[in-house]
Amino acid sequence: MAGLYIILEGIDGTGKSTVARLVADSLRAAGREVVLTGEPTNAPCGKLIRERLSDKRIKTTAQEWLGLFVADRRVHIDTVVRPALEAGKVVIQDRSMYSTLVYQGQMGIADKEIMARHDGWHPRPDLLVILDIAPRFGLARTVKRTKGIGQRWTRQKSQVYMFKDGDGPQTTEKLRFQQGLRKRYARIKGENVLHVEVRELAPEQVRDAILAKLAESSRRLT
Repeated sequence: MAGLYIILEGIDGTGKSTVARLVADSLRAAGREVVLTGEPTNAPCGKLIRERLSDKRIKTTAQEWLGLFVADRRVHIDTVVRPALEAGKVVIQDRSMYSTLVYQGQMGIADKEIMARHDGWHPRPDLLVILDIAPRFGLARTVKRTKGIGQRWTRQKSQVYMFKDGDGPQTTEKLRFQQGLRKRYARIKGENVLHVEVRELAPEQVRDAILAKLAESSRRLT
């Protein structure tokens, strides 16, 4: 049986990790062997990325981010993704080269340069799932997940939105950056691309949409 490569993408707060686990459980129940993975990885370069992301005192340029992510990804593809696909397994991946295309693209690096850094070694996904949500709701979900608070918004001077009760403000700059990311994700099209707007959907409904797309693709190839 041929391997199957599924990538989940989207801005923060779309529920990628939860949906990835649900899809993995369904495919395992159907008899497939599944590798659930994501980026950045736990390899040395991936750990460095996580450290830099968590420490706001460290200033990292767009080109430096590009180099770090490509290095981490190359190891990930060579040691995890490609061997699993060659063994006929399903690989479900949370974030990928498309995150780099969107995030570092939003930071000013040309799409052509980013794609060139992946040319010749990054496998094409059988299904690229892009989960979509308005950034203000995605940020609310993120804070709710980390702090256990509700999605309660109020307008503040010099800010677009702020959570009530003193919860961390989301600045105009941060929201605009997320809005730019959302627009870039929306531009990614293709026969193997599925866009799902998740705000009004339960994770199980998102899973079902993905499984339906996989079934449709399978019928088309037979």
